[in-house]
Amino acid sequence: MQLAAFALTFILVALLVVTSSRAAFVAQNDNIANTVSSATVDLTDNDGATAMFNLTGLMPGNAQARCIQVTYTGNIDPTAVRLYRSSVPTSDAPANNLAPYLNLTVESGTMPAATSFSGCSGFSATATEYSGTLDGFATTRTVYADAGAVTTWDPAGNGETRTFRFTVSVQDVPAAEGKNTTFGFQWETRTN
Repeated sequence: MQLAAFALTFILVALLVVTSSRAAFVAQNDNIANTVSSATVDLTDNDGATAMFNLTGLMPGNAQARCIQVTYTGNIDPTAVRLYRSSVPTSDAPANNLAPYLNLTVESGTMPAATSFSGCSGFSATATEYSGTLDGFATTRTVYADAGAVTTWDPAGNGETRTFRFTVSVQDVPAAEGKNTTFGFQWETRTN
């Protein structure tokens, strides 16, 4: 009996050795280090977080112009860059609002990159984007959608810049006297 058990054990061990030695040939293939990154759509400007206008005592006939350079810095072809108000013009009191009496002209064009923010030295206009009152801009140019914004340009690629000249002047009417307003502008682009 012991001899039979020993023989059976020997046969099983031999079979295991033979079976495991059959896996001498092995082939493998892999595909590693896959990475995926998302696109970027970005606009920058040269304002250094400073307002274009900080005017007091503006008189009729004394138009003031300021320039700002906006640059597309994304890595894909975006939709057109559009301009609209970033906040509703406000004043100390609604009856004191200068926006209906403040003329606004927005032009786009080119300017030497070395020109400091808000200065317009060397600005060359290529288009008038808006001409009317600040109040009119604020009530008609409110969102990115087609009718709600001014379409300014369609960037071809990273680093493309447009310069915008904003000119304001107070209307020569008694109702404009002693009023004030605070306002802002926003550029936006999106993925196609």
